[in-house]
Amino acid sequence: MSMKRVYHIFRGIVAVALTMAVAACQNDVERAVEPATRNIEVVTAETRTTIAYEGSDVSHLQWQMGDNVAYVTDAAGDTFKRAEMKSGMAGWSFTATIPSSAECIYVIYPVGDNEGKSLAEAKASLVATTTQVVGEEFDGSQLPMMAVSAVPSGNKVAVTYECIASVVRFTVKAGEGHEAESLRSVTLTTNEPIVGDYTFDVNTETMAFNGTSNSITIEYQSGSETGEDVFLATSHTLYAVIPSSEFTGVDVVVTTDADSYEWSDGAMALTHPERRLYRIDLDLATSDGAPAPAVECFVPVTSMTDITDDGTYLIAVELDGKYYVTNNRPTDTSNYYYLTGVEVASNENGVICNDDVMNYTWNITKRDGGYEFFSPNMEDHGDIGLLLITQGGTGMFSGEDGYEGKVWFVTPDTADGYAAAQQNRRYWDIELDGTGKAVIRNKYDRGVDMFPCYKYCTSHGYFTLCFEGGRDKEDIQLLKLTL
Repeated sequence: MSMKRVYHIFRGIVAVALTMAVAACQNDVERAVEPATRNIEVVTAETRTTIAYEGSDVSHLQWQMGDNVAYVTDAAGDTFKRAEMKSGMAGWSFTATIPSSAECIYVIYPVGDNEGKSLAEAKASLVATTTQVVGEEFDGSQLPMMAVSAVPSGNKVAVTYECIASVVRFTVKAGEGHEAESLRSVTLTTNEPIVGDYTFDVNTETMAFNGTSNSITIEYQSGSETGEDVFLATSHTLYAVIPSSEFTGVDVVVTTDADSYEWSDGAMALTHPERRLYRIDLDLATSDGAPAPAVECFVPVTSMTDITDDGTYLIAVELDGKYYVTNNRPTDTSNYYYLTGVEVASNENGVICNDDVMNYTWNITKRDGGYEFFSPNMEDHGDIGLLLITQGGTGMFSGEDGYEGKVWFVTPDTADGYAAAQQNRRYWDIELDGTGKAVIRNKYDRGVDMFPCYKYCTSHGYFTLCFEGGRDKEDIQLLKLTL
């Protein structure tokens, strides 16, 4: 079985480890002697590796029973061996038998023809023609991945798997007058090579691409004998795996049972360091133009089902057609912060995703009794990054004096304060009105009616805690990254 399915939830992928025994020369007089070996368990540091996908900013390629990887070490004479991934209490792992002299282990997926070869001969291929069946999800075995890790002195090592290439997702729409046509294929051609082999560079310990062709075709087949599922009365999604690079002269041809439709002279930059999936929307009624990746946006969350642990979010407010989001790097050095509003670029759909906007994002995780907000950008700059308010204490929310509570961010040099905050904290409640407005409350046990809400103060330009309906306060929105 191969790794077949991509799931919502885009932070998945596959492992590489190798082992082998080096045998000494043998003759009629001297018996062969194998070098000492030992077994180690190679565990995924993350059970899933992420790529941007569908309605979320991330998706996961999940392991399935029967998935195999190839692994090898840097020990002299070692060659790739095949291993099967297995699920256990600690997640997915495999057992590798490695030379005792090994200092580094390498894992590659899919196995391909690497079994029995040396590290210098390692290869992962991108093919010129693939077949996709209507209704089937992206085949993860098409996306090569690799992991590299030092070998520990113990019997267990955690490895992180990274995508070697990128995925381009084509969504084909009929457009007016083409609904009865049946989709046959999509062909992508660029000035730069997109088909070829990745080979291992022993000097950089990375996989380098050697291109052989500038064109790839995805053949689309119906799962039924009649082929009715291929009709373009509904849109269809196809996937191409190509190098993570910049491309010019991008040409896309969609072939149906009736005609061919072309988009020419486009450009693509598949170079985002944290993204491996990109989208191109194709409407048959608008062919003869230049293909371009669809604009990725953060859009208002209108249903609680849209709030998932894998999503990426913004806390925002829309005023006079402009969006303002929480600044995740407060300038105040104390433990209590107001988060200033930062104006960001937007279109008719929501906030446009770019590198600057990604500095202001939040993860929202379901917890007992509510939700936890966490800022990756804060953590990257040395802060713990949790959005919280505690019960009691100086400067806390107080209904008696009408004080507007400030959100507490805890830094590493206030470990005692962080522990106290965690002990007394309350998770956030989220309510949506169905129009994109959100009410975020912190269940604060100081009276039945004293549940402070998180809002935007228009007179001061910051996000803060306050009573619902307070003066100069605007309801916020939760925006989710949607591709």
